[in-house]
Amino acid sequence: MDAAVAWIQATRLSQGIVSSLWVWPACETIHFIGLALVVGIVGFFDLRLMGAFKRIPLAAARSLMPFAVFGFLCNLTTGVTFLIGHPEQYVHNVAWWAKVSFLAIAGLNALVFERTLAPDLLEQGDLEDTPIGAKAVGFVSLVAWIGVLYWGRMLPFIGGAF
Repeated sequence: MDAAVAWIQATRLSQGIVSSLWVWPACETIHFIGLALVVGIVGFFDLRLMGAFKRIPLAAARSLMPFAVFGFLCNLTTGVTFLIGHPEQYVHNVAWWAKVSFLAIAGLNALVFERTLAPDLLEQGDLEDTPIGAKAVGFVSLVAWIGVLYWGRMLPFIGGAF
């Protein structure tokens, strides 16, 4: 792993990110905006799946998802920029690996939802209440995104190798 870190740090891109006065702060700002979009929209949809906001149709709540995807793409881009700029701060950091694990859980959970539950739920129209499977998916998603938030915030504080 240390060889990969050294190789990344030696690239022009990594050195450019680190030496620029504006790249890191701009990425931090974009990362925050992206996170607000993802957590705000996905969190709202998760709460709807779990039974809150019953007067709002699932399809209407789901129609906001393109904005969440845009936020996720902003975060992916800026997150990769952070990783390339300072790989040593991430690859040996237990908080970063926990964040990545929660991201994987959130992604797999979304995939399960899209492949199994979404087609039937959206076909049924305006459901006042959702089935237990949808509630479970919403709960797992909410916990996963809270985990992403928590461990992302803990990156500068926890650090250290496994």
